[in-house]
Amino acid sequence: MKFDKQLAIILILLSMLLSAIAISVYFYNQSQETIKKNNQLVVIYVAKENIPKDTLIEKKHIVQTTIARQFLLTKPLLEKEIIGKFAKEPIYKNEAFLKEKLTEKIEKKKVNKDFNYKYNSYNMSLDLFQNPNYSLQPDDIIKIITVYPSSLNRENNDFQVQYIAKNIRVVGFMRDGYPSDKSIIKKKIKKIEKKQQVEEIVDIKADEIILDIKQDTLISLIEHYYKGKNINGKQLWMVKSKLEEESDKDAEKKNEEKKIKEIVVAKKAKKKYIPKKKYYPVKWYQPKNEVSTKTATISYANNKELQETKKAKIISNYAQECSKKDKLLMVVSNSTKLKKKPSHKAKTHKTLYKNYVVAYKSVSKINPSWYLICDDSYINSEDVVITSYDEYIKLK
Repeated sequence: MKFDKQLAIILILLSMLLSAIAISVYFYNQSQETIKKNNQLVVIYVAKENIPKDTLIEKKHIVQTTIARQFLLTKPLLEKEIIGKFAKEPIYKNEAFLKEKLTEKIEKKKVNKDFNYKYNSYNMSLDLFQNPNYSLQPDDIIKIITVYPSSLNRENNDFQVQYIAKNIRVVGFMRDGYPSDKSIIKKKIKKIEKKQQVEEIVDIKADEIILDIKQDTLISLIEHYYKGKNINGKQLWMVKSKLEEESDKDAEKKNEEKKIKEIVVAKKAKKKYIPKKKYYPVKWYQPKNEVSTKTATISYANNKELQETKKAKIISNYAQECSKKDKLLMVVSNSTKLKKKPSHKAKTHKTLYKNYVVAYKSVSKINPSWYLICDDSYINSEDVVITSYDEYIKLK
């Protein structure tokens, strides 16, 4: 049999063509599977709102969304891997939860930053200022201006404006409770936008400014802040300036004002009223004798028209009765009222004070909580104690 070269070549080319078609079909199927896999929607969890640092993540903080697998930048976390963890750093709205930003417990951050100050280190919230200046750097000098109403009348439109702090050195800043030498830092975050996970660089501003401030200036600053607190809570302005040297006259004036304040405070302290303790001497109750006039009309039985009127003076012998020493009471209340009848509602006869000694006749039969005393008036048993003449002599 004669070998046909042309047929052999045709067969070889045909086998190569079939191989190429098989390879193409294979890669096509693989690409279709890859496309299908990349377009597959994946469930991920993102922050429902801004979450501050050290916050315990709960179900209310997260929201479920879907995203195509091809747009995933990191492996998504499961719900159980998020709930119950603490935020290592701030997590922003729509930001996907990352393992690197979560922790099992709150970590105590070691801060090596040491700010030097000359007078007092005082941190103020930047929200207190109408014009917080985020371009400030440590060692910059600022002045603080205050504005407050001249009266408490809400319709008042007159305001007082003045400098309350000068030559204040900026020491640094506070962010999330930690000191920093920058007022703004940039941070990269991952968030979901239009069903895609994207990276975004955001500015993180400082919460507070740390100032090196003198004690007198600090007190003045707080005092003026509360004077104008009703102006939306922001009546302070900051002004970046240069250090002003204090003149000798200004220093002398401040010293004089300080001495005057000290003198005024000392005088006020001396004038402080101290109530004197009232002294109640031991006294014997001795009322005056009372003289009363009684009128009597005499009628005759044999002559009804004949009548005779007689007047008689009756003198009460209270001095003798109240000198008796066998039955005695002593007033123990600061004061007590003698009543005409054994009742608090009865008319007051006289007022006796503590340590008065009174002779009494008997306990009232109408009201046993009252004593009938020597002048036929009544005294309440809650204001007195029974005593003796010998006890009276000792106290006297």
